[in-house]
Parts: sequence; C-alpha cells; structure tokens
Amino acid sequence: MYRFQPLAGFLLLATLVAANPAFALETLPGEPPVADESIVPVAERLAPPVDEPLARGRVVAVDREARRLTLEYRPVPELFLYGGTRVFAVADDASLKGLGPGDKVRFEVERSGRDYTIRRLENSN
Repeated sequence: MYRFQPLAGFLLLATLVAANPAFALETLPGEPPVADESIVPVAERLAPPVDEPLARGRVVAVDREARRLTLEYRPVPELFLYGGTRVFAVADDASLKGLGPGDKVRFEVERSGRDYTIRRLENSN
C-alpha cells in the first residue's frame, strides 16, 4: 500500500514548475494577469523610467581650457551609462561659463565609441 509523502509531493510540484516556467505564471479565472519579467530587458528593470530628455548631475570640477567637465551624475540608461563620476568633453565651451564645483546641472550627452560628449548643458541651481 502506498503512503503519501508530503515531501515527495512538494518535490514533484517544484520539478513541474521549474521544468515549465509558463506553468508558474498561469492564473485562475478572474485573477489579473501576471507579467513575465524575464522578457523585460535588464536595463529597463534596473534603471528608473526616463521622464525627461536631460540627465541630472552635480559639477565636481571645470576645466575651461580643455573644455572638460567632471560630473557626478545619475544613470543614463539609453547610453548604458551607469551613475557615478566621470570627465566629459563639452562641445560648446560657452556653456561652461559661470559653472563651478557644486552646481547642479542638467545635460544631454552623446556617445561616440568610448567617449561621451555633452551637447547641451543647463545650470539648474
């Protein structure tokens, strides 16, 4: 005579769910559908949604002669640019006028290979 083993039943269920991930996402009638997060790209799951075209940052250092700007900035997921501190080239040196360490800025950045260039820069203090 067979005796039901609770652990064996659990292992069977776990094996079925692991073998068929779609089975785990099935819902009962009347329940809201479950979103399958495995099909959403990782960058979209980790990065906050972008609701404005300009990135945000804080000025760490300004090198007007070399047209370079060091920023501490938030992630720019469209360019696979993680948040941190980086030295950016600046396309228009006039946009550096009046900037100093500690200023908050909004900027539009363009990627070319491994280099990032700020095309538009706004002081948001």
